[in-house]
Amino acid sequence: MLNFKEKELSKNLFNKLKEQFPTIELVEIIENSFDGGDVWMRVIPPLDRQERNQFSELAADLATDILIEYGYDIVITYAANPATIRYHSPSVVM
Repeated sequence: MLNFKEKELSKNLFNKLKEQFPTIELVEIIENSFDGGDVWMRVIPPLDRQERNQFSELAADLATDILIEYGYDIVITYAANPATIRYHSPSVVM
């Protein structure tokens, strides 16, 4: 379970990212269920590749600042964006 500071820092991080990249969407903020040591923020990133790269760089810089200043590791991961999912028919192997 996330503590108050983890929630506060995660929300502030998302808001800073949203200011620069208004098309992103927050999916969830959760505790890493595997080892419980960090926070996972799942977002739907910008669709444009160049903008997505800029987003990733800024997100990494801001998350590193939080880690150095507060000791909380916030990992920003991409959630699947329905607009970019391609559905393929399974091939039949005989």
